[in-house]
Amino acid sequence: MVILGITGSVIAFEPELDRLLHPHLSRVKLGGTTLSLVEIGEAASKKYSGEPVVAYLPSSSPDVPTEVILSSGVVSVNQYRGEVLGLRTRGQTLLGFIRALHVRLATGVIGRNILRWSALAMLISLASGLCLWWPRQRIRIRGPWWSRLFWSDLHNSFGIFSLLPFLLFTATGIVIGFEDEASSLLDKMHVTNPVHYSQTQPRSEPSQASTELTPDQAIAIATAQLPGALPYRLQMPRYGGLYIVSLAYSDNRIAAERNSISLDPRDGRIVAVNQSANLTARERFMATNEAIHTGNILGMPTRIIAAVASIFLPLQVVSGLLIWIRRTNILQRV
Repeated sequence: MVILGITGSVIAFEPELDRLLHPHLSRVKLGGTTLSLVEIGEAASKKYSGEPVVAYLPSSSPDVPTEVILSSGVVSVNQYRGEVLGLRTRGQTLLGFIRALHVRLATGVIGRNILRWSALAMLISLASGLCLWWPRQRIRIRGPWWSRLFWSDLHNSFGIFSLLPFLLFTATGIVIGFEDEASSLLDKMHVTNPVHYSQTQPRSEPSQASTELTPDQAIAIATAQLPGALPYRLQMPRYGGLYIVSLAYSDNRIAAERNSISLDPRDGRIVAVNQSANLTARERFMATNEAIHTGNILGMPTRIIAAVASIFLPLQVVSGLLIWIRRTNILQRV
């Protein structure tokens, strides 16, 4: 629970912390004409032993660099000058390690199982804590900080004020931990076809006259199909046979990034369109659950609540442990 609380408070502001920890990879000076994605990709590939481009992460702002995903990691490139700013290796950054701790104790399946059952135990702990607090309903802090009375009051007061956020984040964390089981149950409750392409077309055999679509052209076609959506990822056809353009709506905090358009790389034909508006009941529930758990449901206010509540969790564990130790010592003396 301590690990979940500490890592959760960090993850709540992961984008901001990432820019703070890697300023040289997160900002560029404005100036000049933006290079094509092909030119940006060639610069990154040339810098790192000619590795092929897996995907592009287009710049979200004029002062934010474009990123190129290679097999070895994510490369930041100045989109105006083609300068390679550096590479971040997947899973080996500090924030990547913290996220791995939060999700699976950085140990794989065993850690994931420990955490999801710990979340269930925490739900029981919250319910029992409310039952213990309810008869007296005390909200005050007395005595010097080293006394058992101080820690007992601190535990009760902070616990009752943070009970609702704790319940929300614990319940949503349980759903994420048991995602496969929850998805299966929801599918049984709402029988729907999980494939919900709003548009599909059969692919044709390549002809001699066909030409390869460029990454910039693929993004242009995709953004024209979903006006107002911003492209945040372009997967290259080398990995799946199609260009897959992922787009996000800035005003949709629940399923903002669940939009994608698949294109035939030969002629730009749209093969499939997935839109957040067409999500199944299960997908919308899971997206909402994730938005609540991460604090993105209402933007910055709920992210702050998520961070503060996550910090309170280790405090509750420590204060509860101190109360238990002191009470045990008293009983031993008796």
